[in-house]
Formats: sequence, structure tokens, C-alpha cells
Amino acid sequence: MIRQLAISALAACLLAGCGLFGGGATRHDDRFARPDHPKNSPSGQYAATVDMGPNQNGVDTWVAVIRDNATGAEVFRDSYAYGNRHGVGITWLSSADQLWLLSNDVGTAHVDRKPDGTWIKTSIYPETVGDIPEEIKAVGG
Repeated sequence: MIRQLAISALAACLLAGCGLFGGGATRHDDRFARPDHPKNSPSGQYAATVDMGPNQNGVDTWVAVIRDNATGAEVFRDSYAYGNRHGVGITWLSSADQLWLLSNDVGTAHVDRKPDGTWIKTSIYPETVGDIPEEIKAVGG
């Protein structure tokens, strides 16, 4: 009887979309950049765009790009194409012009503007996982 109740409760949660397994935002939420769906940075100076990358073994890939909104110039293009089969999230931190790249396949990284105006990507490793802001952790980082 208890087992049957537990199974019923689990099924109800899954059907209702509850956060039993780390719910919250999905990578299809409006905060994420996708092809044909750019997202402006918090300052409004930049936009994260997503270009289609090469097809890899039958899987579409995405390439993260940052553009200057005033000039339209590309200021950063990721050197990696992310396979979207495994889940990809490209989103700005809400409090700074810091772009986060979330990939279930490759891992997590962030892109920051240096004082000289160049942008640099920093990968997250086990020893730096504590550097991920709570906001980003909550959406899958």
C-alpha cells in the first residue's frame, strides 16, 4: 500500500512538473539565448546570440557569440560547438555582463570582459565549482 502511494505521488509530481528532481528553470526558459532568440546583457551593451555550428554525428550544434549592441561587432565567438542533444544553456548572470555556458556534455564555463575590452572564457573545474553563483546553479550550472 505504501509503495503504491509512493509511486502515485511520484507520478503526480512528474506530471505536474514539480521540482522533485532539482526543478526550477529549464534551458528552454526565456532567460536563455537560442538560435533566433538573442538575449541582451544586464547593461544592455551586449547581446548573446547563438549561431548554428557544424552537424556532429547527426547532432545539431550551437556556437555562443557575444555582439556589441552599439556597433553590431562580434566581440566573442566560442571556439567550441555545443551539441544540443545533451542540453545547452547560454545565459547572462542577471547582475553583471558575464555570460554563462552550461552544457551537460562539456561542462560549465563563463565569459567575462577584461579591462582591455577582450572577452575570455573560463571553464569550471571541480576545484572552482564553488565559484558558480547560486543564480546559475539554480538554472542548471
